[in-house]
Amino acid sequence: MRRIALAALMLPALAAPGADRAAAPMPPTAVYLVLPFENTAEDPSLDWLSTGLALSLREYLLGLGAHTVDDEERAVLMEGSGIPAGAPLTLASTLELGRKMRARRGGPRPDRMILGRFNVTDGSLTLQARIVDLEKEKAHSAVVREGRLKDLLDIQAGLALAIARDDGLQHPRQGKSALLEKHAGELPLLAFETYCRAMAASDSKTRLQLLRRAVEEFPGYPKAAFQAASLLAKSERWSDAARMLEKAASDPHPYESDFQLLTATVALARGRGDEASAAARRALDYAPSARAHALLGRALLAQGDATAAATELAAAVALDPDEPDLEDLRRALSEGADPSRRPQ
Repeated sequence: MRRIALAALMLPALAAPGADRAAAPMPPTAVYLVLPFENTAEDPSLDWLSTGLALSLREYLLGLGAHTVDDEERAVLMEGSGIPAGAPLTLASTLELGRKMRARRGGPRPDRMILGRFNVTDGSLTLQARIVDLEKEKAHSAVVREGRLKDLLDIQAGLALAIARDDGLQHPRQGKSALLEKHAGELPLLAFETYCRAMAASDSKTRLQLLRRAVEEFPGYPKAAFQAASLLAKSERWSDAARMLEKAASDPHPYESDFQLLTATVALARGRGDEASAAARRALDYAPSARAHALLGRALLAQGDATAAATELAAAVALDPDEPDLEDLRRALSEGADPSRRPQ
């Protein structure tokens, strides 16, 4: 079964000669779905790399301005199609999966699917990935990167940059080193492994435990602190979430705007209108969004400025009238109420 796998998909013969080079650059609205990498080493101890590589590649694409299907949505899509994470796929099954996803109502409709596999032999790592254009139903040529397993972070940065070039995405002029610095910095491989294991965990308690461990292994680990704070906020453990956010050494790339939106949400829940407004403004500095304007409006109303809050409501509606956070701001404005929750 594994020999049918991605091995077939990796063969250049699946696409017409030169088809990948002749393809037009990625349209601005293209959405990527990165599937878990196939573990061709068949070593269960390396299974964390399957979802870890997919997670990391998706983060690189996000950092380059691409739209992506998030990991939770991807898991739902795959489960609904009966495909285990890291399972081998033929080109035919990939295209069929793509057709189902693009035909469904609601949720993201991917334009590109990225399939990959990895192998580790005596400490040597080989990464291989390719783009499948779901609209044209054609596969690009495979991109391959090799090196020592201990240099995983460097190798996967090179793979992400090659994928970006292949599909016409903009990338830093400085190249791989700049990309790696923004995403990982001095991140130890052990902490990265723990982060990947955490994000692959379906149980929220296990995920939180592993994320906390990753922050301990690499103090200030921005992505791990952000993801842990997100879980705590979902459980309305606002004070715990605030403490976790404070542990982040910097705004996590590529989640800078989301990090500030979460900071604003947590601050509002704790009755800290001034902190919430500052975080919402920082979120807007990163990227304009209806949610950021709505949170800023709630924060301003909490500080007693209903006129400014109404201005933010109008700005939010102009960007996205369906933003869920708008209703809370509308209700608060109509009632003249403090939109913040009680401090937790």
